[in-house]
Amino acid sequence: MLSVGELNKNKNHKTIIKAIAKIDYPGIYYVICGQGKLEGYLRKLANKLGIVERVRVLGFRSDVSEIYKAADIFALPSYREGLSVSLMEAMASGLPIVCSDIRGNNDLIKNDKGGYLVNPKNVNDYAKKFLKLIIINQLRMDMINYNLERINIFSIENILFKIEKTYFA
Repeated sequence: MLSVGELNKNKNHKTIIKAIAKIDYPGIYYVICGQGKLEGYLRKLANKLGIVERVRVLGFRSDVSEIYKAADIFALPSYREGLSVSLMEAMASGLPIVCSDIRGNNDLIKNDKGGYLVNPKNVNDYAKKFLKLIIINQLRMDMINYNLERINIFSIENILFKIEKTYFA
């Protein structure tokens, strides 16, 4: 499981840590690329829940594109986003997504197609969706393929074409 983003309250990493603690599947690791004032809190939470060895906070990374390639699932539990760059990068990297059902995220992710849209506070639902993606390989593959196709809608070429068509037609 991978998240990319600042370690702050809005990014809501605690929900993913709590969800992972609910899943009885020791092979799951949660990797967070980012830095911020909540790093100590998140490490303490993982320790309290008995999963400190399964949570890795990597800090700022310049090689995040390589880390996307090593991940199996992307998680973005934010309370609010614009059009998330990290979510688009995850889609372009061929990852299924479990993210909060908020503006921006639900513009990119189609529920049950490229991933799952979840209430950002619903720890149990995150855990269920993660487990489903871990267990059902074909589902994960279908979501990967869907996201790789869907992200093309947001390519710079398509956006420039739409701008040109709108303003210069």
